Amino acid sequence: MKFRSVNEIEEFSFDNAAILKFLLSDGTMEFTFSGALVRAGNSQNSRFQDMYCGETELRLENARIARLVKEGMKYYDADGNLQREVPDEDVPAPAVDGVLKRIGKGTVFTMVIDSVESGYACEFGIDVPKEDDEEDVDTFWLCVLFDRSVAEWDRYQSPA
Repeated sequence: MKFRSVNEIEEFSFDNAAILKFLLSDGTMEFTFSGALVRAGNSQNSRFQDMYCGETELRLENARIARLVKEGMKYYDADGNLQREVPDEDVPAPAVDGVLKRIGKGTVFTMVIDSVESGYACEFGIDVPKEDDEEDVDTFWLCVLFDRSVAEWDRYQSPA
């Protein structure tokens, strides 16, 4: 039996969920997560407690990327003095496809959702391994506007 939750994205936590697959095609953004949490208030969660589920497929329909930002950094010396600062930067259009390919290997550390006039707005904070050193990460903020969300999973795991 497959569980299916429609327009209840706020009833999930993707914090620390690894992205196993990411695809953006014809206005549909699809994620496959490992480690997602179905909150107690989700209509498909009859246990009334937050529950981990196996692989979770999240589909955002009529998805539009509103903004993709690479987070900057601050470098301090051992005494706590700021040495240099790298500001946040919007990912330029020619580089967006490359960053989106990298997101498929990332981990979501936070997600913020809100209703907007034309559906929903969701911002994912994603740590993505660097291409030249997988021990180091780049942090991206992916802001997406969409009309409808559909989450599906096959089973629950032990309680959170």
